[in-house]
Amino acid sequence: MELKPRVLVVGGGAIGALFGWRLSQSDKVSVSLVCRSNYVEAKTRGYLVDSAQFGKGVYRPKTVFQSIDEASLCGSYDYVIVALKALPNIYDCADRVSRVITPKTMIMLFQNGIGIEDPFVARFPHVPVVSTVSFVSVKYENGILKHGGFSMLASGIHLPEHRSVYADKLQYICDVFGDQGVSSIIEQDIQPYRWQKHILNGSTNPVSVICNGASCQQMAKNPHCRTLLEETMAEIFVLGKKVTGRAFPGVDGIVDPESATSYIKSIPVPVYTSMLVDSQCKRPMERDVILKNPIALAAQHNVDVPHMKALYAMVTMIEEGYSK
Repeated sequence: MELKPRVLVVGGGAIGALFGWRLSQSDKVSVSLVCRSNYVEAKTRGYLVDSAQFGKGVYRPKTVFQSIDEASLCGSYDYVIVALKALPNIYDCADRVSRVITPKTMIMLFQNGIGIEDPFVARFPHVPVVSTVSFVSVKYENGILKHGGFSMLASGIHLPEHRSVYADKLQYICDVFGDQGVSSIIEQDIQPYRWQKHILNGSTNPVSVICNGASCQQMAKNPHCRTLLEETMAEIFVLGKKVTGRAFPGVDGIVDPESATSYIKSIPVPVYTSMLVDSQCKRPMERDVILKNPIALAAQHNVDVPHMKALYAMVTMIEEGYSK
């Protein structure tokens, strides 16, 4: 009988593979992975890992499923890590994973954007939903998992009434991450960390699509584009502080728009946003959680966000033009 907590990572892309790999190095949990587009590759070859922090090697997941339905036939899971793209305009993430959620499950959302927790809380009101923000540089391309020299997770249980009840369970998995070299902290209120990450996500992602292929560094070094980035970031700072009622934690020394663009310029390797890659491949972009949801919050809190509205209009038109 398997006594170790069972972890199911849903999504075999860069984030799911990286953190599934780190968990798999521990004997304190049993890890399975759900892959779709790269199922055959992950199952047969695994992932070639090139990590500045952890070294080089091969990650061969012990168990790889091709679908949630297949995973649901193999028992229940103590933790379900959702590393799918958040595309509420295309599909319901909560519905997609519903078959593997039981009363004993802790759902951990390793996704970008604002408002990603709401569908899960609505669908599973009695199950703990953890919002996890990853601060990491990682990409998965041609079977290679390329990771930088740093990895940090900030996690918090979304509903206040669940925090004390499930604190030990969250601490357990965070300790496992910590044992494997991933800096992992727990916050009572995780939203300032989510907004902190959104300073870069909410600006560089849509602007890179408009700039038709520019890296983050190219945008930050161009004086006109840098102004656009910083003015968009300023809106995010004001809105995030209004929504959360708190200051941002200042991860990576990012405390204002100018320090954010300086940080981008300091990154030695060209960084291309996920939204840009999706746009170039004519795939749906995470425009709702990156732009639409914050714009809705801005209306609720009487915050003016003209740059975010303009960017949302443009990336929406670009996506709608895929079929033309």
